[in-house]
Amino acid sequence: MGSTEERLINLVSKNVEVDGQALDIPSDLKVSLVNAGVSSMDIIALARLVSREFNVEFTVEECVSLRTLKEVVDFLDSKAASAPNP
Repeated sequence: MGSTEERLINLVSKNVEVDGQALDIPSDLKVSLVNAGVSSMDIIALARLVSREFNVEFTVEECVSLRTLKEVVDFLDSKAASAPNP
Protein backbone atom coordinates (compact mmCIF):
# COMPACT_ATOMS: atom_id res chain seq x y z
CA MET A 1 0.00 0.00 0.00
CA GLY A 2 1.38 3.40 -0.98
CA SER A 3 1.53 6.59 1.00
CA THR A 4 -1.57 8.66 1.59
CA GLU A 5 -0.34 11.15 -0.99
CA GLU A 6 0.24 8.45 -3.63
CA ARG A 7 -3.13 6.84 -3.01
CA LEU A 8 -4.96 10.18 -3.21
CA ILE A 9 -3.16 11.19 -6.41
CA ASN A 10 -4.08 7.82 -7.91
CA LEU A 11 -7.76 8.29 -7.00
CA VAL A 12 -7.87 11.80 -8.40
CA SER A 13 -5.98 10.85 -11.57
CA LYS A 14 -8.33 7.97 -12.31
CA ASN A 15 -11.59 9.67 -11.37
CA VAL A 16 -11.43 13.44 -11.86
CA GLU A 17 -11.48 15.31 -15.16
CA VAL A 18 -11.98 18.92 -16.15
CA ASP A 19 -13.44 19.41 -19.62
CA GLY A 20 -12.54 15.83 -20.51
CA GLN A 21 -8.90 16.24 -19.49
CA ALA A 22 -7.08 14.75 -16.51
CA LEU A 23 -6.51 17.23 -13.69
CA ASP A 24 -2.97 18.63 -13.57
CA ILE A 25 -1.82 17.92 -10.01
CA PRO A 26 1.21 19.92 -8.81
CA SER A 27 3.83 18.05 -6.79
CA ASP A 28 3.03 20.07 -3.65
CA LEU A 29 -0.69 19.13 -3.97
CA LYS A 30 -1.68 22.75 -3.38
CA VAL A 31 -4.49 22.67 -5.90
CA SER A 32 -8.09 23.50 -5.17
CA LEU A 33 -10.49 21.21 -7.01
CA VAL A 34 -13.08 23.99 -7.12
CA ASN A 35 -10.63 26.52 -8.56
CA ALA A 36 -9.40 23.92 -11.06
CA GLY A 37 -12.95 23.69 -12.44
CA VAL A 38 -14.04 20.36 -10.95
CA SER A 39 -17.81 20.22 -10.59
CA SER A 40 -19.40 19.94 -7.18
CA MET A 41 -20.92 16.59 -8.19
CA ASP A 42 -17.47 15.26 -9.08
CA ILE A 43 -16.09 16.52 -5.75
CA ILE A 44 -18.87 14.69 -3.89
CA ALA A 45 -18.16 11.52 -5.86
CA LEU A 46 -14.44 11.84 -5.08
CA ALA A 47 -15.20 12.36 -1.38
CA ARG A 48 -17.13 9.07 -1.40
CA LEU A 49 -14.22 7.29 -3.09
CA VAL A 50 -11.74 8.76 -0.61
CA SER A 51 -14.02 7.77 2.28
CA ARG A 52 -14.08 4.16 1.07
CA GLU A 53 -10.39 3.98 0.14
CA PHE A 54 -9.19 5.37 3.47
CA ASN A 55 -12.04 4.09 5.65
CA VAL A 56 -12.85 7.54 7.04
CA GLU A 57 -16.00 9.57 7.47
CA PHE A 58 -16.19 13.25 6.52
CA THR A 59 -18.49 15.69 8.25
CA VAL A 60 -20.00 18.46 6.13
CA GLU A 61 -17.79 20.94 7.96
CA GLU A 62 -14.66 18.91 7.19
CA CYS A 63 -15.57 18.64 3.51
CA VAL A 64 -16.06 22.39 3.26
CA SER A 65 -12.88 23.23 5.17
CA LEU A 66 -10.56 21.01 3.11
CA ARG A 67 -9.59 23.36 0.30
CA THR A 68 -6.59 21.66 -1.35
CA LEU A 69 -5.46 18.11 -1.96
CA LYS A 70 -2.59 18.77 0.47
CA GLU A 71 -5.15 19.58 3.18
CA VAL A 72 -6.97 16.33 2.37
CA VAL A 73 -3.71 14.36 2.74
CA ASP A 74 -2.99 16.06 6.09
CA PHE A 75 -6.56 15.35 7.25
CA LEU A 76 -6.32 11.68 6.28
CA ASP A 77 -2.94 11.29 7.95
CA SER A 78 -4.25 12.88 11.16
CA LYS A 79 -7.28 10.54 11.13
CA ALA A 80 -4.97 7.55 10.69
CA ALA A 81 -2.70 8.72 13.52
CA SER A 82 -5.64 9.10 15.90
CA ALA A 83 -7.29 5.80 14.99
CA PRO A 84 -7.14 3.14 17.70
CA ASN A 85 -4.78 0.25 16.99
CA PRO A 86 -6.58 -3.10 16.61
